[in-house]
Amino acid sequence: MLKVDSLFKSFGALLATDNLSFQVKKGDIHAIIGPNGAGKTTLIGQLTGEIESDSGSILFDGNNISGVPVHLRSAHGLARSFQITNIFHDLTTWDNVALAVQAHAGHSFHFWKNASKERELRQPALEFLGIVGLEKRAGFIAGLLSHGEHRQLEIAMALATNPKMLLLDEPMAGMGPKESLAMVDILIKLKHKLTILLIEHDMDVVFTLADRITVLVNGRGIATDTPDAIRKNPEVIAAYLGEESYHA
Repeated sequence: MLKVDSLFKSFGALLATDNLSFQVKKGDIHAIIGPNGAGKTTLIGQLTGEIESDSGSILFDGNNISGVPVHLRSAHGLARSFQITNIFHDLTTWDNVALAVQAHAGHSFHFWKNASKERELRQPALEFLGIVGLEKRAGFIAGLLSHGEHRQLEIAMALATNPKMLLLDEPMAGMGPKESLAMVDILIKLKHKLTILLIEHDMDVVFTLADRITVLVNGRGIATDTPDAIRKNPEVIAAYLGEESYHA
């Protein structure tokens, strides 16, 4: 689904992405991990087109999207959760997802009417809310939802754009244990149905969800492998995971 080949990006003297190459298999959850400053956020920006790479190529679903603008990458089916899904806090949860369905459909319907009243938008929106466990919150004002529910709503809105691949940048950030477990359950349901590139600092979550893991250090990919192999990789242990993970 995704092939990154010899990607470079520097900001002055700082080399943020250093000859990075890896592949993401269709249907996998592929995690990107590494210490702060490893280049994870820069990489996401390069993949979405927000940051222009100095050199290298990005192939997505067989298409070379290097140099393609952000909106066209989205049209190809590449979705970034917090980039695409701006929540309208004064609207209901249902309306937020219905508007995302409407935007993807490429037509306005009756622009000044409540989007959730349109049958073509109403049913798909409820289905996406059901996937993320928010169907019982459909009529709630989005601004009154908890932080964890906001992240669930963002996932529902991203799914409404019918992506081939979802980029998730620290979806567990700021969540309590119960909310994190709910998000893990959502991602488990999506596993192998949708390709997901996951950036996450919670290693328990990463090792629970990921099919494969790429480890970044100073913009360089030092390993890409299965979770078990990454957990035991001496270079990864020394650079990031620490000795305790070797014995886990």
